[in-house]
Amino acid sequence: MALETRVAPAPPASAPGVAGKLSGLSVIVTAYNEEGSIEAVVEAVRASASVIAEKLEIIVIDDGSRDATPAIANSLAAKHAEVRVIHHPFNIGFGGAQKSGFLHASHEWITLVPGDNQFDPRDLERFLSLANDSDIVVGYRVKRGDSRMRRLNTRVFRFVMRLLFGVTLRDVNWVKLFRKTIVDGLDLEFRGIGIDAEIVVKAARRGCRFSELEVGYHPRRTGVSTGDKFVNVIITVLELLWLWWTAGRTPRR
Repeated sequence: MALETRVAPAPPASAPGVAGKLSGLSVIVTAYNEEGSIEAVVEAVRASASVIAEKLEIIVIDDGSRDATPAIANSLAAKHAEVRVIHHPFNIGFGGAQKSGFLHASHEWITLVPGDNQFDPRDLERFLSLANDSDIVVGYRVKRGDSRMRRLNTRVFRFVMRLLFGVTLRDVNWVKLFRKTIVDGLDLEFRGIGIDAEIVVKAARRGCRFSELEVGYHPRRTGVSTGDKFVNVIITVLELLWLWWTAGRTPRR
């Protein structure tokens, strides 16, 4: 399968937004021990997402944090009516946190923003121009400045995605804008970071329309990343192999 996508270059940060807004947007903010960044992320999402959506909800998924993240998230929910918090009693992984957010989302469009402050919510306005003709708008990172290990992991992941499924998207694992009707029908199973690949592959099998958009990327300044751990890389590869084995090759579109 070769995904058919439209690719749009990123406009300057100062570029005006397009006319019109999404009827409703659910922003899922996943957080695991992100006490140093979660408040800044939620406040930035509130300021930026309200520009592109008539109705807005922000769902903070506290995935079993053991620091001050739960208390900070609760304070934000008490302060802002559009903020809700879902607490997991223990950490169930990125895939589980993402599915929890999808389950509680109520608006027509959904996006997921990491609580580590590596994504600039002001980039959400750039997604709007591609929403009308897309089911999933995929943001891809440039000038990442990642470690050698993370760059290697990214290359391996892209190679496996192309080899097993023919997926040519630049950055499967970054921020996306989804139609809720697409997400609701995918029957997602993965609990690890392989869930992003699972979404793309299963959505493509349903004839989903993809677009790509260049977005910025900030280095992590607080907290500890778990995505580079070798065990997580192995788990992700095993998940992809399981997806290939159970679902077969996605047919060409």
